[in-house]
This record gives sequence, C-alpha cells and structure tokens, in this order.
Amino acid sequence: MGDLTYRAGPAVAAALLCLAGCSVAAPSPRERAVAAIDALCEDLGALRMNAGRLNDLSPRSKGRDELRDLREEVAHDLDLVTRSARDVRKARARGVSAAYDRVSRAIDDLPGGATGAQASSRIRPHLEALDRAIAVSQASVKC
Repeated sequence: MGDLTYRAGPAVAAALLCLAGCSVAAPSPRERAVAAIDALCEDLGALRMNAGRLNDLSPRSKGRDELRDLREEVAHDLDLVTRSARDVRKARARGVSAAYDRVSRAIDDLPGGATGAQASSRIRPHLEALDRAIAVSQASVKC
C-alpha cells in the first residue's frame, strides 16, 4: 500500500488517512496563544540565563573580549525573544531590547585593557536593568 500511495500522490494518501479515521485538527486560537506564551517564556528564560553569564566574569577572564563573545550569545537570545514576542500582545519586549542595547553600548565603551572584574563592575548596572526588563516581560505574560 505504501507503494500505491507514493505513486498515487498526496491527495490519495490524505484520503486514505481520513478513511482510516485519522484527522488533523487545527489548533484553536487559545492553544496557539498558550503555545506562543510558552515559547516566549522559554526564550526569556534563556536570555536571562545568558545575560547572567555576562555578570559572572572572574578576575582571570579576558575582560572586554570575553564580554563581546558572550554578548553575541545574548544577542541571539534577544532575536529569539523578539520573534516569539510578535505573537504575544503584552510581551513588553521593547523594554528588553532597549535594556540590551544599553548593555551592548557599555561593553563597546570598555577600555581595551579592562580586566574581567573591571569590565563586570562597569556593566553591572546595565545588566541589572536588563534583568529587571526581562522580569517585567515575564511577569506581563505570567511566565
């Protein structure tokens, strides 16, 4: 029968599935909304975790260079949050994005020879603001 289905085409395969009692129901608007919020919450959690890594530089770290590498991971997470927030009306992702931009600028403004501890202390206020923005977004959708 598999060979017959292949030669007959997708329309026959769909008809056979329907005859067999299988049906594909589209998700309801409520199910889509819950799935969108779940995806956003997952992305916000990953963003928060990776942003926290920016704050945990040790004195032996490479300072600005290591922060720039970590920033790329956080930027990727922010892209995911921005995409998943499109489907959630009250996501408040703009505040998260603005807070990330301030962190990114603070990293760019670090002197080249800054140690991990110096770099971490200079960007800490911006990271705390980013963490608060993420928390507000999470609370707005009840993560």
